[in-house]
Amino acid sequence: MPSLTSVPVLLLVNPTAGRGRADRRAPAVERALLRSCAEVSVVRTASPAEATAYARNAPSGSVVVALGGDGFLGAVAAGTRVSGALLVPLAGGRGNDTVRRLGVPLDPVRAVRAMPTWEVRTVDVGLVGGRPFLGVAHVGFDAVANEYGNATRWNLGPLVYLYGGIRAFRAWREVTFTVTVDGQERRVTGWFVAVGNGGRYGGGLRICPGAEIDDGLLDVVALGRSSIANVVITFLLSYGGRHLDRPGITVERGTSVEIAADRPLNAYADGELVGPLPVTVVVEPSSLRMLLPPGEPPRA
Repeated sequence: MPSLTSVPVLLLVNPTAGRGRADRRAPAVERALLRSCAEVSVVRTASPAEATAYARNAPSGSVVVALGGDGFLGAVAAGTRVSGALLVPLAGGRGNDTVRRLGVPLDPVRAVRAMPTWEVRTVDVGLVGGRPFLGVAHVGFDAVANEYGNATRWNLGPLVYLYGGIRAFRAWREVTFTVTVDGQERRVTGWFVAVGNGGRYGGGLRICPGAEIDDGLLDVVALGRSSIANVVITFLLSYGGRHLDRPGITVERGTSVEIAADRPLNAYADGELVGPLPVTVVVEPSSLRMLLPPGEPPRA
């Protein structure tokens, strides 16, 4: 890895992430960075677009440290994949699925202190409707649960997604999805379609447990017609990635995924709203340079 004393370091903070968690941890993160970095600039961003712009304008070879939630990390990655800066992801949100997937410590100060021992890795980036994401793009019941979770004012941490799921059961109506993977079309009538690059979402759900961040492929996991009891069991088992043999689950892999539905639904990626269906999801292999702990990251 480059010497941190010889390159500029930009710390981008989402001050609203994790109900202010990222903003509260930012001073300690800055102090930790200054122990091993000669030059540190700190920017508290006002929007994902601003975060992307700062990362896009960072000098090639510099280090951009992103302190925020999964959606914020995706926004920063959208910029560093263009600028060539090294991205360091730090946990500052509620679920922090991307950070968990990459093997980065959830304590951002601890992570920064370990940075001098980390190594440069090149990983894939997913694009949904042209928007970069690192973890999972999804539509269906789980996206509705995401909407309810994002709307709550309660500070529930990762449990916000469980709360959203309970609310979503009351509102859900069966949907027929048209899913086209690398030109092969099929219809799924049921609950959700998830497309994994990193494979985790929802505060620890390993919905696409076979997903690898550097294999150049997307994992597509869908749940068709199922009882509510089976849906609940499926999601509970997904915390350990043990749900793929449940009734109604199908798994595919490919480089391009098109998703449509027979009624209006929104797509989400890394916990953030993308927009209405239909959407196309593709993968950009080896398009993002990150500074990460050594060794293979944990499985999705």
